[in-house]
Amino acid sequence: MPSGSHAVDTLDTALFSTVLSQTSEEERRTLLAVQRAVARHHGHYVYLEIGSYLGGSLQPHVADSRCTRIFSVDPRPDCPPDDRTPGQGVVYEGNSKQRMLDGLARLSSDGVGKIVCLDHDAKDVPVQLINPAPHLAFIDGEHTRAAVLSDFDFCSEVVRSDGVILFHDFFAIDTAILAICERLRRERRHYLPLRLDGSIFAIFFDPSLIGTDPYLADLQSKYGHLWRRYVVRSQLGRWLPEPVLRWLGALTRKPRV
Repeated sequence: MPSGSHAVDTLDTALFSTVLSQTSEEERRTLLAVQRAVARHHGHYVYLEIGSYLGGSLQPHVADSRCTRIFSVDPRPDCPPDDRTPGQGVVYEGNSKQRMLDGLARLSSDGVGKIVCLDHDAKDVPVQLINPAPHLAFIDGEHTRAAVLSDFDFCSEVVRSDGVILFHDFFAIDTAILAICERLRRERRHYLPLRLDGSIFAIFFDPSLIGTDPYLADLQSKYGHLWRRYVVRSQLGRWLPEPVLRWLGALTRKPRV
């Protein structure tokens, strides 16, 4: 049986099969490609995730021996607010830390030992608890604009200066991501924003990392223009009629062939 690190390096999405993962097949390959690039570049790495639920997206990091520590930040609400279903929220049944750990133990009992669970909202987690500093973070918690902005503030404080911050469900939180990128621009932070496969969005604080991985380099070639189009569309939205905006919106979803 191949090692977890080898499975990551070959983008083997079977790594997501032990417990339920709320990601598509193309999103899984993308997440593995970012993990591979980070692991190869640094030799070993620390992973931070906000919103773990059953641990679906923790699985490849649990299996990868190059990942030395995993921080899972999740207050474990039964029905958090969600901009995808305004006024209703999404129900997460059996949302407990122990259920997650028990499921992940079927993948690797040793790997589960790397996980530090913090059952709080990210804004309430003392930053000194996140040590060593993560190389890679994934924001997939409460899908509201306010929560995403708050989660990013936390991640930007604890993640390494050359780290990567990923977001899930771009189309539910796009206005928050737009505000984040605008703030980074005003602060003159060196970063590269990039739409990836599915609904994954990435902020690379070391843009050169993309060129070290052929899969990521290909995604940049295909999707690099989409974020620029989205930003232009948002800026023009105050003046253009709705039919034109819908046409521009369709363009931001089409990759180059």
